[in-house]
Amino acid sequence: MSSFKNAAQAQRRTHRERSQPAHRKKFGLLEKHKDYVARARDFNKKKNIIKKLRNVADTKNPDEFYRGMIKSKIVDGKHEMHRDNTLSHETVKLLKTQDANYINLKLQAERNKVARLREVLHGTEAEKVNTHTVFVDSDDEEVDLDELEKVPPAPELDRATQRAVSKARESQYKMLAARVKRLETLEKSSHKLQVYKNIASAKGQVRKDVDEETGRVSYKWRKQRTK
Repeated sequence: MSSFKNAAQAQRRTHRERSQPAHRKKFGLLEKHKDYVARARDFNKKKNIIKKLRNVADTKNPDEFYRGMIKSKIVDGKHEMHRDNTLSHETVKLLKTQDANYINLKLQAERNKVARLREVLHGTEAEKVNTHTVFVDSDDEEVDLDELEKVPPAPELDRATQRAVSKARESQYKMLAARVKRLETLEKSSHKLQVYKNIASAKGQVRKDVDEETGRVSYKWRKQRTK
């Protein structure tokens, strides 16, 4: 039965889409039915949206009011929302305190990582001195040093292993340099936030001095009499 069905399909005429006539090539490809369906659906969707918006505009209450209307306006046909991003002095002070605590936490973690890396890489460039410990039963027992010198040395590493060890060591040094740089950046940020905190909590007037040659900024507080 299946062979008869396949034979019937083989004899069926192949359907071909009609192409754009030669004198209408300037209009591009000839639109097919599926293209028309997609275009019609898109057109009707936009038409329904416009119809709904027109209905909303027609039924709008002229006395309708929302508090958001105070901070919104139309600029060049576009709706813009004005937002007040100003923060109070106490809020800014609290945010900077939280930032300082977070940076100090990261600073301590980075210091620990740098210390561990330095401990691992300490003395790796120096030539290792092999030692041999000999255990004896008593202090009077003599040890033959000539026999100890005959102990075969440790086998040398092949080139592939030496290359892998050197590559791993170089990678560790690069990581150490990157972490030291990050540590310096965190220390500068922590110092800057501490200065801002001192300025914010200062009761007297603070004067800012900028060195013209180096560009370094320093702050000076007015001397106050303490009780």
